[in-house]
Amino acid sequence: MWKNLSTTIFSRKIFLNRLTLTLILLLTLTAAISAPLQAQSNTAGAQLLAAQRLMIQQKYPEATARAMAILKSDPDNIDAIYTLAAIEQTRILDYEAYTIYGRRFQVFADSLLKILEARQPALRGDDSLRCLFYRANIIGGIGLMQAKRGAWMEGARNGMASSNLYRQVKRIDPGHLGADMGLGVFDYYFGTSMKWIPFVAGGSVEKGLEAIERSLNAPFPFNHAAKSSYCWILIDRKQFRKADSLAHSALRDAPNSTIFLRIRALIALWTGCNDSALNFGKKLMAASESRSPVNWSDLIMAHAIVAEAYDKKGQRAEALATANKALGLPMPAAYRAISHVKDHYKTLTGIRNKLSK
Repeated sequence: MWKNLSTTIFSRKIFLNRLTLTLILLLTLTAAISAPLQAQSNTAGAQLLAAQRLMIQQKYPEATARAMAILKSDPDNIDAIYTLAAIEQTRILDYEAYTIYGRRFQVFADSLLKILEARQPALRGDDSLRCLFYRANIIGGIGLMQAKRGAWMEGARNGMASSNLYRQVKRIDPGHLGADMGLGVFDYYFGTSMKWIPFVAGGSVEKGLEAIERSLNAPFPFNHAAKSSYCWILIDRKQFRKADSLAHSALRDAPNSTIFLRIRALIALWTGCNDSALNFGKKLMAASESRSPVNWSDLIMAHAIVAEAYDKKGQRAEALATANKALGLPMPAAYRAISHVKDHYKTLTGIRNKLSK
């Protein structure tokens, strides 16, 4: 049906539509933009910052351990409570394992949301604002998992509920960069590819772009998620050079980030820069294999990128060898059942069949 990687799920429009709600909630990495670490003890503040950095470095068990260490001594710490949800959601986004872990996340996130909702009335000032922001993120995260598991209407409703809380945050603090990002991605996608949902309203592409561009000014590591979301929007608008430049800047801060290696590899393939696609595809392949557990979604994607780039360059032997290697990977059955992983297998099988003749 589809002949190569560029016309499978990597087709820009299809891929962006599938990512719509993912991008809305990828801002969980910016959880502590509004969290003044000075208001906490030195130990708790250092642990929280360490957890956030470990999350961006894709070291999720270590990040969770830091958040749990805070809660051991301070069970009511709203920043640590929220960070647990952010870590788990980011891990699932990273591994694209919505169908595997999505239901479990919904239960976990709902339990944390109830804790924050119960704490909100007693909080004042900055603490109350952060709690409101965290609740917006968690509600959106639940919506994301619903949408990714096929419940689009429920997911969109939670996305809108999340955006309403972001607007409350902005009314209290007009300069809140985290809320800018949440509202920006909401406005952009609900003003474009999500118009088909009957009760969705209020999206504005230009307002969305302006808000996301403001969120890029947050300091590292909190601008990391803004860069990722903005890259995909730039790709949607066919501004590939600008998207690649932004991904390049993100890799300076986090050189082994598979999130941005993935973006650069795909842009290179889509724009016919096959040597660059090979370079970034191989880096993505190595990074995915070295992780524990292996990121099977990224690993099969990387093989598909490399195989197609070799094929386009006329290096048939290398393309065939890459396809054969990929098709022989001991991928767990749960990951093989994911729809976009099936598409990668279809691409690789097509390359093998064509080059084996």
